[in-house]
Amino acid sequence: MGDGRKLRRSPPNSSRSWTKIRGGGRGYHRAVSASTPTPPSPRADERQTVTLHGFAHGGEAVGRLDDGRAVFVAHGIPGETVRVRIIAEHKRWCRGELLEVVSASHDRVQPPCPYFGPGQCGGCRLQHIATDRRLALLRQVVVDQLERLGRISNPVVAETVSAGHYGYRTRARFAVTDRGALAFRRHGSHDLIAVDRCLLLDDRTQLLREAAGDDWAGREEVEVRTAAHGVTVVVDPAGRPTVALGERVLAETVDGLTFRVSATSFFQSNRAGAMTLLRLVRSYARCAPGDTALDLYAGVGLFAAGLAADGAAVTAVESHPSSVSDARYNLRARGDVLAAPVATALGQFQREDRRFDVVVLDPPRRGAGESVISGVAAVARRSVVVVACDAATLGRDAATLQAHGWSLREAVPVDQFAQTGHVEVVACFERLA
Repeated sequence: MGDGRKLRRSPPNSSRSWTKIRGGGRGYHRAVSASTPTPPSPRADERQTVTLHGFAHGGEAVGRLDDGRAVFVAHGIPGETVRVRIIAEHKRWCRGELLEVVSASHDRVQPPCPYFGPGQCGGCRLQHIATDRRLALLRQVVVDQLERLGRISNPVVAETVSAGHYGYRTRARFAVTDRGALAFRRHGSHDLIAVDRCLLLDDRTQLLREAAGDDWAGREEVEVRTAAHGVTVVVDPAGRPTVALGERVLAETVDGLTFRVSATSFFQSNRAGAMTLLRLVRSYARCAPGDTALDLYAGVGLFAAGLAADGAAVTAVESHPSSVSDARYNLRARGDVLAAPVATALGQFQREDRRFDVVVLDPPRRGAGESVISGVAAVARRSVVVVACDAATLGRDAATLQAHGWSLREAVPVDQFAQTGHVEVVACFERLA
């Protein structure tokens, strides 16, 4: 929810992940003749008026400064003219803080959250944008990343599927202030802002956050989670997790399938979104009795269980201990679970000359990477379905699949993390004839 990432010497989230500035058919780089005087470069803390033309991966609007460099502006909308203060300056780009909207977009709406805005909570990025425009911008981000990083001309990208706008999250991880209050990180900062109510949480999860209270001094993080059956509060979830309140084992139900989920196992934080992802994966996999399916980064077996229900003989690969235990319980008599890193498992399958009709992978935000994708391309026979939580890493993984003879059939953006600037994508690849 909070954004504790440092500003890096690259555009937001990826060194080449920024989307094109739309307008006049031009990209980021404009030609300047030798006789054209170069405007002086802005310095940090300088103010400029900027017209925003594009939208970047990660949720910032993009414009150009007087000297031609791109400027990334959170809380803006393409088409607006805004007044910004330069807060980070680099050779080819800058970051600006929104000071004033000089000319507002028709798609600008009043954010409902009191913690939203410049210098406030960094979890949400897009509450100021009307729903239809927000969904369209997220789709364009996916198109741009597949074109720029995936090197796919005119990729087939469906309209963004909504999975809820507010009140959808069943899990939230909070930082802890010196006084013990639960907090998120401020936008673009490690500084904390105590938050007593988050509008993204569903009602039960908000009630659990309130029950957890604000007496956690000395702790790094606290995670609250609700499920179809059970609730839990986990202390230091990224370090040595300890259940401080509630159950150690929860039960989730998605599209008629029930899953055991340990308090320290990963599960999608948007229940409606999980159902959407599962249905998309099953529709693209088109599994039937007699098919074989491989589920990589399987977690507790969400996708593996769906493919098994469709008749496939499923092998799931997962390395996290509690998730492995949950997956074995959830897939009992319906599939095999291999406790191993994905790269290790793929190497084993290649040595055994083992192939699968369908390979599904749901990698972490950093993506699967060239080595894993090369292994996937080698063991898949009919189709590869990628569930990506980052459009830029999907683009890079798509480029590797293409290099190994696979073609994108279709990608579907899912607004799994509404208001945050992130977008989930389900992409289906088929082997070229």
